[in-house]
Amino acid sequence: MCTECDNHNTSINIPPENHYHSIFACPVSKEQSTEANPPMMMGCGHVVNKDSLEKLKKSPYCPAESFTSSSLRVHF
Repeated sequence: MCTECDNHNTSINIPPENHYHSIFACPVSKEQSTEANPPMMMGCGHVVNKDSLEKLKKSPYCPAESFTSSSLRVHF
């Protein structure tokens, strides 16, 4: 194991045309997530917006039940 790894930082210049930001579009509602309607990860691992999650009884992609209380907010 390298004990000096923290001392080997490398800076890489990325051209502006390659700068991107994370945007999540809910696969159920097709709406972009917002602070009021953030992406939420269900227990099965699938991610939908909070509004869609509250309307669903199960994951739209697998047979797993979805419970709003056990879902986690996702930060990109």
